[in-house]
Amino acid sequence: MSLTPIDNVVAVTVTYNVGGKFENALRSYLDQVSQVIIVDNSSDVDARELLEAIVRSAGDRVTLIQNGQNLGLGMAQNIGIRTALDAGATWLLMMDDDSRAAPDMVSTLLQTAQRQAPEVAILAPRYEEQGVPREARYVTAPRGAYGGPRFTIQDFSNRSILPHLYIAISSGSLIRASLFREIGLIRESFSIDYLDVDFCLRALRGGYRIVAVADAVLYHQLGAQSEHRFLGRRFLAWNHSPKRRYTIYRNRTRIWRENLFTFPGFVFYDFLASLHDLFRILMFEEFKMSKLWAATKGMGVGLLGGGLCYED
Repeated sequence: MSLTPIDNVVAVTVTYNVGGKFENALRSYLDQVSQVIIVDNSSDVDARELLEAIVRSAGDRVTLIQNGQNLGLGMAQNIGIRTALDAGATWLLMMDDDSRAAPDMVSTLLQTAQRQAPEVAILAPRYEEQGVPREARYVTAPRGAYGGPRFTIQDFSNRSILPHLYIAISSGSLIRASLFREIGLIRESFSIDYLDVDFCLRALRGGYRIVAVADAVLYHQLGAQSEHRFLGRRFLAWNHSPKRRYTIYRNRTRIWRENLFTFPGFVFYDFLASLHDLFRILMFEEFKMSKLWAATKGMGVGLLGGGLCYED
C-alpha cells in the first residue's frame, strides 16, 4: 500500500523565542504531514504569545506544548517524540524552528523509503544552507564498512541517493517511529550539541542505516557564521560562546570515547573536524582564549568523565 504524508508522518518542531519568520517555516511543511507537534522552550512572554497566534492561524492539525522555560533541546524533542508516538505516527519528521521544507520534501523522502530495505530507518534531505553558497556534503563509510578506520566526505555528484551515511542532522530527517521504540529516545544529558550524532550512531549500532536523498530539499540556517579568507581559502567561523564551546567539546569527546572501537572512521573524521574548528577559533573569532580554554575543559570532562556543567 502506498505511503502518504497525511496518514503516516507527524512533524516534531522545538521552538525557542521565535519571531514572525517561523510562520513561513511552519507552513512550508504543514500540508506535507498529518500533524505538527510544536514543543516551545521559550522564556520570553512576547515570543510565547506570538507563537500562540501563529498556531491558532495554522489550524487544528498543529499541537502546541509550552514548557514555560528552556528545558534543553533534547528534553523538548523527547516530549514531542513521545506525543507523536502516542498519536500513532509511523514516521517522524524532525524540524528546526528556522528550517523550511521544499514543497515535495516529505513525499520525496517517503517515496525513497518505499524503495529501500527496511533497515534504512533515517532519511536525510539535501541541505541548502541559507546565505552559504556550498554544496551539501555528508560523512559516509566507504562501501558501508562502518567498523573500518576510513571515512569519505561526499556530495551527490549527480547521484539521487547517498547510502552509508554516518550521521544526519536532525532537521529535515524522516525517521521510522519504530526506531525510537527500539533504540530509545534522544540523549537528554547532551542538552543540544551532538544529540543527532549520538542518535544516528546508536541507530547504526542497532543494525539500521541512514541515506540522503538528492531531490528532497531542506532550506537550512546554520547559526551566526562569518566568512573569512586565509591563504586564498575560505573559512566559516561559528562564533559560539565559550559556554557553548564547552558543551560541544564535552559532548564530542564523549562520543569519541564511546564509539572509538565501533566507528573508528567517524571518530577520526570528527577529530580532524575538531582541529579545523580550533584553528578557526584561533584565527578568526573574538574571545579566543576563553573559547579555547572552555573547549579544553570540555574535552577533559568528555574524555575523563566528571560533571556536566560549565563554570567560568
